[in-house]
Amino acid sequence: MYSVFSKIKLLYKPYTQQIQKVLEPHELTELQWGLLRYLQEDGPTAFSEIAEYWQVEKPSVTPVAQKLIELGLIEARPGKDKRQKVLHITESGQIKYIKCKASVDLYQSKLLEGVSEQQIKVVNEVLEQLTSNVKKRGLI
Repeated sequence: MYSVFSKIKLLYKPYTQQIQKVLEPHELTELQWGLLRYLQEDGPTAFSEIAEYWQVEKPSVTPVAQKLIELGLIEARPGKDKRQKVLHITESGQIKYIKCKASVDLYQSKLLEGVSEQQIKVVNEVLEQLTSNVKKRGLI
């Protein structure tokens, strides 16, 4: 009954290791890619919103963002509250996103070979319910 949790855990490490290999030619880490993807897909975001989404403390976001700023892929601008910084993707970041996304999509499509759309839908629904249950119990 609980083997689903073991399977999730067993999938996580090899998947993240392979994603890192996919991103190596693009000179990004998985975390950097995650932040770049978030900004491209969800728009400008405060450090605190990223931290909440990643379920980490705000200082954990800083080194990831700082590296992307150094690479010219994102920029931090003042928010409505001058103490708050809002992260924006740059034009260079958008170009990098498109290239990385193509590589990641290709890898993920290979992983999904032999998996039907219905199976993907069910897995997504189960994972969303598990996440909801964990949140209800105050664990996220």
